[in-house]
Amino acid sequence: MIYAGIDIAKNEHVVGATDERGRDAAKPMPFANSTEGFGRCVAYLEGLAESKGDLLVGMEATGHYWLPLFCRLQDEGYAVAVVNPIRTDAMRRFKGSSRVKTDMIDCVLVAETLRCGDFEPSKLGDEAMIELRQLTRLHQELKESVADLKRQVVVALDQVFPEYGSIFSDTFGESSKAFLKRCPTPEECLGVRADSLAKTLERASRGNLGRDKADEIKGIARTSCGISVAASVFSFQIKLLIEQIDSIEGQIAEVGARVRSGIEAVEPLILTIPGIGHVLGARIVSEIGDIRRFRSAPAVVKYAGINPSVSQSGKFSSNENHITKQGSPYLRRALYLAAMAQLKLKTPFYDYYAEKRSEGKAHREALIAVSRKLVHVIYAVLSRQEPYDPEVARNPLASRSE
Repeated sequence: MIYAGIDIAKNEHVVGATDERGRDAAKPMPFANSTEGFGRCVAYLEGLAESKGDLLVGMEATGHYWLPLFCRLQDEGYAVAVVNPIRTDAMRRFKGSSRVKTDMIDCVLVAETLRCGDFEPSKLGDEAMIELRQLTRLHQELKESVADLKRQVVVALDQVFPEYGSIFSDTFGESSKAFLKRCPTPEECLGVRADSLAKTLERASRGNLGRDKADEIKGIARTSCGISVAASVFSFQIKLLIEQIDSIEGQIAEVGARVRSGIEAVEPLILTIPGIGHVLGARIVSEIGDIRRFRSAPAVVKYAGINPSVSQSGKFSSNENHITKQGSPYLRRALYLAAMAQLKLKTPFYDYYAEKRSEGKAHREALIAVSRKLVHVIYAVLSRQEPYDPEVARNPLASRSE
């Protein structure tokens, strides 16, 4: 058996190989991250073994740069395993810290990791699942962008209009945004007629706000302690940021609609679990992928990185082990949010949370425990292709890995 390892980078990759005894099977070769470079890599692999069945190719999941090469090699008929960089780092320590980290060495370390580990060829999943994963990640990134823009608006308002936070119940509600688009500084507010401002508020609030609110705002603006230095620039900044927020929120709604239709087509059973809506369900399903690639629920727990780490030396064993965080950060976050939802809805998982708290667990520790237990339910629903059953959540066997 020949093991080929590929060190992934943005512009140039490096491929190397070892045989089943750990001896170099070929000299490492760099190749460009391009169609021509991929062709060179395929030619290199063709010279390693008599048949493709005698060769296993491994590559680190470095950012997103590995995906095009992964797809090309799979199309060429090679078995390709995606290796967690943590496994490669462990192999580097095993080989000796004196080994300098270089691309030429790293590709061989990936090959050695394959040789010494128990790796199966990785699968991307079908196109519908890949699309859903891409959409949910885009949805999350857009929401994070909006949150960052809102923080910038608050920072600017704190300087020019410190009292603004007390004017509206939601600084980024439709009425407030309509106001900020027109006059985000006290000076501009005082320069607008009260009846004109009232019309703006009335349209944005669908008649719920009007002249009284306009008078209230003008009164607050008149006594504001905000700075007047560079007020025009702050005004321009706030208006621009509000426009960006509106634009991205429209994109979020558009992406969300696609996510909803996608999860209903791919795996609607996830939606039968309380607290898991369309977007959150789509995140969980798309990050797990084909449930059949996991032999058990604990395997999914490990993949999510919410399995407890082990700290033991001799007769000492720590009782305060943290989670490994060695799996998918996207899945880990989605499961954490799903666990939070269980507490809000007081589902059967809430009793489990209360039990862990009574044992002395901190809030976050108990919540992670709920996340692990929730994985067992998700695994049961997806693997059995049956709707959520509350009894599964109560079954002690469902949490045997706790």
